[in-house]
Amino acid sequence: MAGRRDRVGKHPLAVAVTLVLIATATPTAASAQTASPHALAPDATGAIPYFIADADVGSGFRSGDAELVRWALREWERRTGGVLRFREADSEVTSMVRFHWLPWEADAELGRMEPSMQDGRVVASIVIRPDQEHFRPSIKRRVREDPLMRDVVVYYVCLHEIGHALGLSHSMNPRDVMWSGGNGVTLPVYDRYRKQLPAREAIPQVSWLSQDDVSRFKALMVKPGPPPPPLTQFGIVLNVLEEWRQTSARP
Repeated sequence: MAGRRDRVGKHPLAVAVTLVLIATATPTAASAQTASPHALAPDATGAIPYFIADADVGSGFRSGDAELVRWALREWERRTGGVLRFREADSEVTSMVRFHWLPWEADAELGRMEPSMQDGRVVASIVIRPDQEHFRPSIKRRVREDPLMRDVVVYYVCLHEIGHALGLSHSMNPRDVMWSGGNGVTLPVYDRYRKQLPAREAIPQVSWLSQDDVSRFKALMVKPGPPPPPLTQFGIVLNVLEEWRQTSARP
């Protein structure tokens, strides 16, 4: 009998069925969790209202910076083929995307998006710190040589943070606007766009968003179908048995 038990214990099918039963006996916390990414929902007009706040003193804001925000919103509208529509709100309270211009702080970033829930809806607060004196040294030197580079940086940051507000995470591809810039080498990225601009007025005429930026956003807009019903322990065992039968039948 001992020999028989050893043979049964080592049978791959028996081991597989035992592991399935153990694994499915108690659901884990990870399997019970469901992701619920934040998403901006259009208002009753079908548009996402935005608001551009007055700049804080010392932020380095320039009068044309608000125009860069509007151009960035228009580019997201244009490149997504009409899926998106933004409108400027009369007040910050009624807006869903809020732009603020703040002075530089230690360990701060050029741009940052913070989502929050207010009155049952998602609100995206975007902070931009446009003071060129606090850009990275290589970029600051380039801005002094070529003032238009400053607007290239601010416009790029606007596009990037709007992408976060729309639910996009960082990309690993430096040709995407949603690239994280994690290695700190951002000057070549800005240079690539700057070379396409004969003048500031050309900023909204150039396509800055990559195809991957657009495709990733459109993928977020696709509503997934209902998930398949979970298999019971008995159903999983039947699947294992069937797979083993097919494997055993092969020559």
